[in-house]
Amino acid sequence: MVIVNNEDQYVYALDPMTGNQLWKVRDSGTSSKMRYMNGVVYFNGGASGRLHAIDIREGKTVWKIDPQLIGEFPDEAFRGTAIYTLAGENGKKGKVISLTGNNAYCFEAYR
Repeated sequence: MVIVNNEDQYVYALDPMTGNQLWKVRDSGTSSKMRYMNGVVYFNGGASGRLHAIDIREGKTVWKIDPQLIGEFPDEAFRGTAIYTLAGENGKKGKVISLTGNNAYCFEAYR
């Protein structure tokens, strides 16, 4: 499966052998690099400024985190390529780390 984020504000899953579209989900358009962990792709949405997580098995957005709701700065946004995933150990969920211009945030991974 190939996952691509497009400027038309959809994320697409394509079959790499045939090029056929497997699913598409409306999302942010411009984004950071995508990070994959345990069946979920994570990225910073350029247009939305949110941290996105998409379950690639279902082609479904599982969360979009708005940093303005959790931060102390009114114009806070997740931007750029500053997103990292850390695998969990001993059966624990991994972590997703994303940066804004003012803060670093760490979240428990969806899976």
